[in-house]
Amino acid sequence: MSQFVATTTLSLMRSLGSTAERSVHRMQAILSREFPNGIGLELAEPVPRKDGSGIDWYTEREDALVRLSDLPNETADIYRARLRQSVQAVLRAASAQDSRGDAAGRSTATALRNAVTFPGDDNVWISGGSGRGDGMLVLTAWGYERHDAETSGKGEISGKTDKLPPVAAPPPPTPPSPRSRGWLAGLLWLIPIVLAGAIAWLLLPACGVTLPFGLTAFGKGGGAYCALTAPAPELDRKSLRTQELMAEAAVLEEQLRRHVSSCVPTPPKSDLSKRIDKKVTGEGGHTGKLQVTLSWHTRDDLDLNSFCPGGMLGGNQSIKGPTCGDGIKDIDSNKNLTENVSSDPVENLVWKENIAPGSYKFAVIAYVTTVGDRDVTVPFDLRFRLDEQEVICSGTVTHYRSGGGIGQALIWNSDDPLPSCNLVPQKITRCSSNDCKR
Repeated sequence: MSQFVATTTLSLMRSLGSTAERSVHRMQAILSREFPNGIGLELAEPVPRKDGSGIDWYTEREDALVRLSDLPNETADIYRARLRQSVQAVLRAASAQDSRGDAAGRSTATALRNAVTFPGDDNVWISGGSGRGDGMLVLTAWGYERHDAETSGKGEISGKTDKLPPVAAPPPPTPPSPRSRGWLAGLLWLIPIVLAGAIAWLLLPACGVTLPFGLTAFGKGGGAYCALTAPAPELDRKSLRTQELMAEAAVLEEQLRRHVSSCVPTPPKSDLSKRIDKKVTGEGGHTGKLQVTLSWHTRDDLDLNSFCPGGMLGGNQSIKGPTCGDGIKDIDSNKNLTENVSSDPVENLVWKENIAPGSYKFAVIAYVTTVGDRDVTVPFDLRFRLDEQEVICSGTVTHYRSGGGIGQALIWNSDDPLPSCNLVPQKITRCSSNDCKR
């Protein structure tokens, strides 16, 4: 769903290029082709207002938006530096398109330059990010410049220089006397003759004058005209290759920036996480690339199940259970209230290396409770750990005395980073009172 960003009025703005050149869909296709790994810059979609008073700008991003000029100076400077790098990368790509020498290349170059031309910082927005300058830059008013401004040629708008102070008007010329008019007219007739002689004097020694029998009267030329010398083809190829390398360097710079931004140091474990680790170790559990652990503090039998692309892991299966990748369930506490019973129980799902790609649902339910004459609600902590990064989500599950209950589920896709703690309620109706409580 599109998110409204801002409205810009047209009273102080002038569009650049044609409507087609300002098409956001065309520009997204060009930028995706020029920068397949992204450039950290997104163009908002322009939607003209029906009354013609301005343009509404929208983005498909769902994160909250903050104007660049509203950020603290230190954070804003980080984003301004990123913005300059992105703009320069686009301009280098435009130069490479220009060097192709054909109409399509020139059109693409113009569209790229217009796309990174905008009135100023008030038209730059930040979407998402963690406060370390890693949010997405979103441009509004791109492809426009102010009426009172000139394009700087670098993706920004620079104001006109101050007006020069007025200069006193020169005194009117004194008309020539009648006696001087005669020789002045003769002098004017001499000027074209002198200029023609000067041009011949400069050109003829270089071009030469050819006499009969192939003789040259003077000069270094071999004919009666000067042929234009075409640039060496090799030099043109080297210039084009230089432009291509500059565009490739811009892409590599963006890839490096994204890689550095992703290198976040592992945060220290919380006391709760350390207690969960101690419980897993005490029960002989394992760790791996992916580990999902359920912890609670009653003698009730809670179950942690994984519904994954390869099937289901946990439930009433054996300790190893069916695999989803190389996942196993290596701890199952308070099973049927008769096996591995503890008042400080834990269940553990672990994938050593092979995580099957796709969508996962980690469900927590109250399978068997120790109380049979009333509804029972049990608090729990669910820890999700992936490559040493982790999140701990707290919730409750309920078992009804009449059978069934309400569980909770954590949803995650293998292509995503850590999930958020938006636990999804799960209505349990598959068990009867005799099966679910004792």
